[in-house]
Amino acid sequence: MSTIVYGGSLAAMVAVDQLAAAGEQVTFVTPSPRLGGRLGGARLGDARFDTGLVIFENGALNGGGYPDPTSYDPDVCNDCSRFGMLLARYTESLGLVLERIPRLELWSHGRLIPDFIFDTRLDGVRALPDWLQAQATAELTARLASGEHPLHARRKHVEPRYGSLSYETASIANHGAVLHTACFDPFARKVTGRSSADALALHSRDVRLPLFWPEALHDAFRGCDALLPDTPFHVVRGGAVSDLVAALAVRLRESSLVRRLVGSARAVHSDGAGIRLDVDGTPIRGRHLIWGHDLDDLARLTSAAPVAPVERASMAIVLAQVARADIANAELGTVIIPEDHALPYRITNQSRNAGVPDESLARISVEWGGADAPDSDDALLALSQSALARIGVTKQDAGFVAHRILRIPGALVLPNAANRDAMLHMRQQVDASGLRILTVAPAAGFAVASLNDQLVQGMRAARLALGAMTQDATIDGTTPNGATSQADGAAYSTQVAA
Repeated sequence: MSTIVYGGSLAAMVAVDQLAAAGEQVTFVTPSPRLGGRLGGARLGDARFDTGLVIFENGALNGGGYPDPTSYDPDVCNDCSRFGMLLARYTESLGLVLERIPRLELWSHGRLIPDFIFDTRLDGVRALPDWLQAQATAELTARLASGEHPLHARRKHVEPRYGSLSYETASIANHGAVLHTACFDPFARKVTGRSSADALALHSRDVRLPLFWPEALHDAFRGCDALLPDTPFHVVRGGAVSDLVAALAVRLRESSLVRRLVGSARAVHSDGAGIRLDVDGTPIRGRHLIWGHDLDDLARLTSAAPVAPVERASMAIVLAQVARADIANAELGTVIIPEDHALPYRITNQSRNAGVPDESLARISVEWGGADAPDSDDALLALSQSALARIGVTKQDAGFVAHRILRIPGALVLPNAANRDAMLHMRQQVDASGLRILTVAPAAGFAVASLNDQLVQGMRAARLALGAMTQDATIDGTTPNGATSQADGAAYSTQVAA
């Protein structure tokens, strides 16, 4: 009997890969032939594009070795940062080499400065207008003089109020109202179409909003040299991060242990010692089900109770090829734009980020929040061309050699309290069914849509499934498909990314 993995997300693909690597037979069911979701990228002719800035957020590859992925907690934002070395080894196993991208820039008040919204380059605050610096510094000085308050950012995982605290409240408490109003709230509105008051502080990184300690900002404004290091973001050298999905798809296709089916799940039931998934009328039996599709679909299949809707924000992405001769600044990789709703919120020269700035046609992505993107494709295209020229990515008279517009409704699950509660309730419904189901992105909750999270989640789900199989084996005396003989999956760690 095999393990069933349902869904075409990257996390589901990794789970299939890791199960097969351990000798487990896998039935891999996807509702669509396409794999990887948004992380699967897009094509424009023969050119491969990522759908926006898709990056490895490893941070500095930690010196802690290779932590067991079962220790990963999908409810803790950025918990995947501990697994940098493990993820690097995994990508290497797929024949991919990572490239550190150029430092991110921020378009603020009509010029480029170091980015301190998406990245942590706090030297950027020194390039803000003098009046803004003066007001923000005075506000931070007064705040620090009054002593550490309960909403200090260092306390966000221990202070009970952070469980329901809005990003707006936490940001003002730590950054001051001046900086929040000038930089952070405008960026939230551009990405989500909502005020930052609608985002939970604990999940602010889901919409790329930072939460700095006031001391760090105060030191930056005062010219202190010891600032936070900027984050060493990486992409796939020479291509696109979506090459990861393509390489993984090849490995799964070539595995004799993986059976691939395309179809939609209609029902899920307990089936003796295992589970049965009905796919378009065909019953599929397995020991376990790893679910890597939408959580609300799973909740409907496992419970007769109604499922609360999840609020999402839409986005639009313009993918364009620009002649190399029309690139005005060949060193510019990514620009974050918090102000001005006539501009996108992010522009990326994907060729520069991948280490191939000399491509004859540069690959550019222009990302718009749904509230800012005009409904007309012609208007969106014109605004995107104007934005590239205004910011200095392209020359003033540059046009697109080719382009493609992606409009993605429901692209972003809003990290608000209503969604948190709805998703928690759905997870409780699934757990109450008593079925052998493990959830991975996008079904595991907040903070799971990033590239790093999905890789770690896939590894975690595979190990948990293998550990549970081993526990079953101790009851009936069998060893399933030569899987690890340790219930915690420890012996399997040597096979990860082999």
